[in-house]
Amino acid sequence: MNVRLKMRLAVVFCLLGVGGGVSFAQRGGGPPGGGMGGGGMRGNDMGGPRGEMEMGRMPGPRLRVAPQIVLPGRWWDDKKAVKSLKLRTDQQQRMDDIFNANKGNLLSLYENLQREQQRFVAMPREDLQDETKVFAEIDRVAQARADLEKASFHFQMEIRKEMDPEQVSALDKQIAEGQ
Repeated sequence: MNVRLKMRLAVVFCLLGVGGGVSFAQRGGGPPGGGMGGGGMRGNDMGGPRGEMEMGRMPGPRLRVAPQIVLPGRWWDDKKAVKSLKLRTDQQQRMDDIFNANKGNLLSLYENLQREQQRFVAMPREDLQDETKVFAEIDRVAQARADLEKASFHFQMEIRKEMDPEQVSALDKQIAEGQ
């Protein structure tokens, strides 16, 4: 796998919390140039559509849209997480297999969301006056986001299925404590 693809996958899975629901900060804007999560939008929560579009971001608030049910990153490879959750080697291997089976689809869905957001941001000023065109673009972005969130949540559920009930309880406790 080339370095560029590894970097993109790392960004996608960090943003997704490796399956953590696509999480948009309550007042976040996103990485420079647009994107999901993080950042810091200036202005009020709703922002001005034109101002945000000029900054390369989607208009409107960034909301947490899905619950986090796994830790962020490839947490099953982290020695501290492995020890605290008492993960077995066979569980870690199955989690790796699930990760490998899902990463291409998640990356593709993330890229589709980025394309739809950019398409919306790039709408000509005169099209922004046409409610039908604007709502059609919003629907495309919303559908792309929903597709990514569903795939991400499915991935999380598959990872959790590999754990024993005691491990799931310990994981839920760690997530609730914000670790």
